[in-house]
Formats: sequence, C-alpha cells, structure tokens
Amino acid sequence: MRHRPLIAFFDYSDVFEDFYPHYGVDQQTFATRWAATANHALVSLLQREIGDVIWYEFSLEPKLSEARHDLLGCRIKFLPSSWLHRSLWRAFYVPKFSWRWRRAYPAYAALASYLALISWPFTRVLLRDRPDIFFLQDYATGRFDTLLLIARLLGVPLIAYHSGSAPERYIGRMAKQWTIPRADWLIVSSQSEKEMLASRYRVSPGRMRVILTPIDMKVFRPVNRIEACRAAQLDPLRRYFLFVGRLDDRVKRASALIQSYAAVSGEAKNIDLVIVGEGPDGERLRALAGDLVPGRVHFLGWVSGGEPLRHLYNAADCLVLPSLSEGFPTVVGEAMACGTPVLASRVGGVSELVVEGQTGWLIPSGDDKSLTAALSLVASQADIITAMRPRARAMAEARVSPAVVAAQLRTCFIAGDNAHGLAPA
Repeated sequence: MRHRPLIAFFDYSDVFEDFYPHYGVDQQTFATRWAATANHALVSLLQREIGDVIWYEFSLEPKLSEARHDLLGCRIKFLPSSWLHRSLWRAFYVPKFSWRWRRAYPAYAALASYLALISWPFTRVLLRDRPDIFFLQDYATGRFDTLLLIARLLGVPLIAYHSGSAPERYIGRMAKQWTIPRADWLIVSSQSEKEMLASRYRVSPGRMRVILTPIDMKVFRPVNRIEACRAAQLDPLRRYFLFVGRLDDRVKRASALIQSYAAVSGEAKNIDLVIVGEGPDGERLRALAGDLVPGRVHFLGWVSGGEPLRHLYNAADCLVLPSLSEGFPTVVGEAMACGTPVLASRVGGVSELVVEGQTGWLIPSGDDKSLTAALSLVASQADIITAMRPRARAMAEARVSPAVVAAQLRTCFIAGDNAHGLAPA
C-alpha cells in the first residue's frame, strides 16, 4: 500500500521533437532543469502536495531513459514512440518533397496522435510502474483516447485538464463523444468551458472543476517600479505596454498588437512596447515594428527565470494579450501576481481573473478596433492603473496561489486515490 499515489503525467505533444527543441531545449536540460510551462507549475505542485509524479515523455530518439528533475522533484522518463509513429513522422517530415503533403496534415496529425503511445516498451514500463492515476494535458488529442482505454484496462482513474483546445480542433471528434464523458475528472479553465462540456458532451458537472495554473506568489510579487525598470534595463521615466508569449501570429496576434500600438503611438509618446518571446514570426514582426514605429518596440527574445520576468511585469502599465485562443495563460496569472493589470482577449480562462475595469480590460477576440481603443484608454489612465494594482494582486492570491490550487486539486486526485484503495497524501 503506497503512502502517496503515483501519478503518471503526459503532456500534449506526440513526441519531444514536436515542441521543445523550438525553445532551444535538449532532452537532458528538459529532464533536469528546464521548467517554463504551465505543465511544470502543475507537476511541481502535485509532486509537493499530492503524490509522486512520473512525467512520461516520448521521443523519436531518446537520449536518456530516466532522470530526476532538480526543480520539480519528479521523475522524467523518456520512451521511444511506437515504430509506426516514428516511420510515419519520418515519412512526412524528412523528404525534401514533404511540403507537398501539407494538405494531408490533418489526417497525418490524427493518425500520429493515436499511434505514438502504442508500443511494447511503454506497455512494459506501465506494467512495472503501475501508476495509480493518469493525468494528462488536454482532452483534445488522440493520446487522450488511447490513454483512457489503457487506464480502463489497468483499472486506474484518468484526469485531464484543458489547455486551450476548441471542439472544432479536437482530434478524433467522433470518438470524443464517447471518451470525454468517461474521464474520471476534467479540470477546466473557465466556467464557460465547463458549461460547453456539460451541454455538448454530456459531462456530469460533478466531475468537472475550474482550476487555474498555480503561480509562485513569492517570486511573482509587486516590487518598486523604478528598481524593476533598472533591473530590466528600461528607462523608469517612460511607460510600457508588455507582451509575453510565443511569436506565433496564428494564435498570439502580436502583429495586431504592433499595428494597434502604432496607431496610438502618436498620442502615447511616452509609452513603448516591450515584446518578450520568440517564434516562427519573430523576424517578420521585427520588420513590421521597424517600419511602423522605429525605435519604439523592444524585442527581448526569450526571458527565462521568475526574477527577470517579475521586473518586466512590474515595469509595465499592463500586460497585453490579444490571442485568438487560450486555455488559462500563465502570463496572466504571473502579471496579476505582480499587481500588473491585464488587457486581453475574452478567450479561455482569461476572464476568470481579468474583471473589466477592476483588474484589467477585456476585448472581443480578433477585434483590432477594440484593441486599439483599449490601448488608447490605458495610455490616458495612469492613475486608474495605480488603483488597479492592489486589486490585481488580491485576485491572484484568491485564485492562483499554490495553497488555493493545491486544495482544489486534492478534490480530484485524493478522491480518485480513495476510490482505488490508497492512503491520502
């Protein structure tokens, strides 16, 4: 009888190579030191407060088998994806003519998502480890369906959390009508997501819980703005709009932000735009900023570590996030923990923390006119921003502090433990 449940965690990507190398992260760094996503915040809290976590990561070519993460405290195991998945991946991406296959990508993505985990090495490891709970990022993928079947065969509960998917982009949409209602718990990022799952997929409300990504309230906290500006190498005499995220315009819409900022830059002569992040559209966005507002947009690239980000949040008048879609963006919680208001699209779980006129401003997704008007409003209301800061911090303390989130997670994980004969953590 285990004193702590063993939690098997699975992230969104089919294989390591699909995601992490784009952030300059190799397998050794990933397994021991890197901790820069919402997954890491959740896993760290689970390891500390709920049970022992094994993060199962799949790769086309695993460089190591197992390591203990220095920061998270959990074990990370690398496994090869299935032979069928590896063959399919290489056939699609390696040949020089693979670009001709782009129209077939949806079919490829669906097949790859279902095949990646179907391998004897993974089966052997699961039979040896015997995890007590499966926990996975999102219920939109083929691996969710596959893992639900495996969980039922092993007789263990499965918990999945929402990370920004929308029903029209689910993989295996017909299968989801059967699999989503059969998850033991679904952790959702907003009340609207909970209502959608109840009405569209007939998920029992009693098996869903709105839980947001935990934020380290000691790292992300209000500090003196002048000191924060100096630490971030920004001019304390100027004001700043801040964007933090991957430079992928299909989702994050940084180009719309640059264009809207350019439209108000004449009236906001003392405000610059700071962009933190990298991505496939970085070069194009730098060129756009140089054409529209030369010298007024500062691209900092990736900024790692809580302290440098804390300085940037505290230096900014507001965080701006004009995304088309999100789950619950970690940057929103980090900014508000620093007492920084947020101007964002009304998507995903953003409105769980951002209250119009109280802790920030909400705009319709994809509405550039509203974005421009909101930036103009913020530029003209420095005194209101000062009044918002303590309210933003209080909201973060109430919704995303580790103690609050840990108590919410226990209602899902410990209930599953007791149902399967495990001692509470």
